Amino acid sequence: MPRTGYLLVVLSTVMVVGWMATDMYLASLPTIARELRVGVAGAQATIGVYMISFALAQLVYGPVSDRFGRRRPLIVGTAVFIVVSLAITAIETIADLLVLRFLQALGGAAGGVICLAIVRDLYDREAAASMLARIGTIIAAAPAIAPVLGGLMLTAFGWRANFVFLAAFGLLGLILAVISVKETNVRPDPHALDVGALLRNYGRLLRDRTYVGYGGTMMLAFSTFFAFLFASPFVFIEVLHFAPDEFPFMISIQVGGFLSGTLLVDRLLPKVGLERLFRGSLVLALAAGLAAAIFPVLGIVTAATIVGPMTVFAFAMGFVFPLGTAAAMAPFPTIAGSASALLAFSQSSFGALVGVLVGILHDGSVLPMTTTMGAAITLAVTVFVTLVGWRPRNAAAFAD
Repeated sequence: MPRTGYLLVVLSTVMVVGWMATDMYLASLPTIARELRVGVAGAQATIGVYMISFALAQLVYGPVSDRFGRRRPLIVGTAVFIVVSLAITAIETIADLLVLRFLQALGGAAGGVICLAIVRDLYDREAAASMLARIGTIIAAAPAIAPVLGGLMLTAFGWRANFVFLAAFGLLGLILAVISVKETNVRPDPHALDVGALLRNYGRLLRDRTYVGYGGTMMLAFSTFFAFLFASPFVFIEVLHFAPDEFPFMISIQVGGFLSGTLLVDRLLPKVGLERLFRGSLVLALAAGLAAAIFPVLGIVTAATIVGPMTVFAFAMGFVFPLGTAAAMAPFPTIAGSASALLAFSQSSFGALVGVLVGILHDGSVLPMTTTMGAAITLAVTVFVTLVGWRPRNAAAFAD
C-alpha cells in the first residue's frame, strides 16, 4: 500500500480538478451575464450544464474503471479537461460557453469518481472513512481559495483568466496522475460494461436500503450546497451589494466550517463510532439549514444570517461526506467503481437541478435560495430515518 501522506496529496489534487471549475468563476457570473448579454438564469446555466454533464460522465467512469482499471481513464479524463479549459478562453457567445462547459465536465468528472474507487480498493470501511475525511480536509481548501482567487483574477485580468488557471491546475493533476497513481483495481471485471452487467450492478445498489439511504441522504443534503452555490453570487453582489472581489470571502468562511469538520472526524470516529457520529452530524446540519431558511422569513436578511448558518451546516457536512460515503460503499468491494459513480451521479445531477430551480425562482431576494436550502436538508433527514432508521446498528452488519 502506498504511503498514506503522499497518497493523500495526490488523490486530493486529482479529485479537486473537476470541482475547481464550479467554484473558480463564481464571482464572474454577473460579469459573464452582462458581457454575453444573458439573464441570471442564463449565466447560472453555465454551472448547471457543467454539473449535469459531470454527473452523467461519473456514471460512465465508474463502470469503465471497473473494466479497464482506474489509472488510464483518470489520465485521459484529466487531459480532456485541460484542452477544453483553454478552448473556453476564446468563446464569444453563451452557446459556445455552454457547449464547452459540457465537454469540460466530461473530463473533469474522472478525478472524483475514480479516486473514490481507489480509496475503496485500498481500505476497509472504517479506514476508508478516515481516509476520505483526510482527503476532504485537503480538498476543502479548494472551494475556499478558488472563489477568492477567481474574484481577484476577474478584477485584474477578466473572467477568462479563470479558465487559464483551471487548465494549469489540471496540468498539475495530470502530471501527478501519470507519475504517482498506480493501478489499484487488481481484479478488473471483463463484463463491467456489458449492458446486462451494468443493469445488474446498478440494480443491486438500488435495491440495498443502506446504500440508497445513505446515498439519498447525501444527495439531498449536498443539494443545499448547490442552492447556495448557484444563488450566492447574485445574493451577495446584487442584493447585499458586496463587490465582486469581496463576495468570495463569504464563500471561504463557510468552507472553513467544512474543513473544521473533516479535521475532527479522525479524532471522534474511534470514540463515537461511524453510525452515531453520522446521525449527530445530520441533526446539526438540519438545525443549521432550518435557521438559514427561517431568518429571511422573519425579515432578518444580513450576511451574518446567511453565512453563519451555512458555516455550521458546512461543519456538519465535513462529517456527513466521508462517513456517509464509506458506509454506503463498504458492502460493495467488487463494484466499487459503479458504487462511487452512482453516489457521485446522484449528488451532481440532483444538485444541478436544484441549482437551476433556484435560478428560475430568482426574484431579487434571498428567499428562493434559503427556502430551498431548508427544504432540502429536511428531506435528507426524512429519507435517512425512513430507509436506514435512527437507531445505530452493529458495524459488523457492514463488513465486506
